[in-house]
Amino acid sequence: MSLYISNRQLSKIESSYQGLPVLLGTSRLRLQRRVFPQDYEFSRLLLDTFELVNPEFGEQAYPLLPYSGFIAVFLFEDMSSGASLCGPTTALKKLTLPPRSRAYCVRFRPGTAGWLINACANEFTDRSVSLLPFMETPSGFLSALRRGESFHERNVLLGRRLSARKASQYIPPAQVSRCIDLISSERGVIKVSAVAQAAGCSERYLNRIFQERVGVSTKLFCELTQLQYSLYTIVTTKPKSLMSTAIACGYFDQTHMNRSYRKFLDCTASDMRYLDEGSVNLRRVDSIL
Repeated sequence: MSLYISNRQLSKIESSYQGLPVLLGTSRLRLQRRVFPQDYEFSRLLLDTFELVNPEFGEQAYPLLPYSGFIAVFLFEDMSSGASLCGPTTALKKLTLPPRSRAYCVRFRPGTAGWLINACANEFTDRSVSLLPFMETPSGFLSALRRGESFHERNVLLGRRLSARKASQYIPPAQVSRCIDLISSERGVIKVSAVAQAAGCSERYLNRIFQERVGVSTKLFCELTQLQYSLYTIVTTKPKSLMSTAIACGYFDQTHMNRSYRKFLDCTASDMRYLDEGSVNLRRVDSIL
């Protein structure tokens, strides 16, 4: 007998889903994560932080699922450190950790690229660059993060840094924020024409500002949002039958969902059902750095 998603299960999933990108479980790497609530001082800018530690002597790769926001990655090895700014990703990537290294990652909310860069966000899509030119006194902050004794302390240092730069006063572009909130509330299952109508603009103009402010088109943002929700649903329920999952997540059927998964993850939804780092093939996946 196959499992399915009941209305009760779906209601529980919808109420617990916060629009957060899925992080995979890991056995070879130590993973910690902090999600920022709505009443957090910098919640309009930050989504979450997470840290991966490779305590082993061999190199390890961690899968990062597609995400439509910017990510700052601080990588600390025994004798060196570096900081990279990664733009929105439209495919599965891997974060490679050398032996005895730590990666402290900060994810910014989609549409907040204007706080980080003075350029169109789509110039950074599926790319990573050095974060140092975008930072004030980067060596001091890197040294402080490196000396931090815990993940909690690094989050405190990040908060102090943002406070010094008056990040709490940052207000994302209102029109883009409203569209992102609408798409997120619909779990990505909404037509671009409906989003444009709600924003009071044409589809062409909406796509242009999404490319400039978010880094992907409005349609692609919807597809990525739907993908994340379906992944969350699959990881939460681990159903034996995926047809009901596909319908619940707004796909026409399981074949439609699998097309989306192959497009963004080069696999099927069934492959991601029992999701962990060991179940994802990273041999042909590009590094995010």
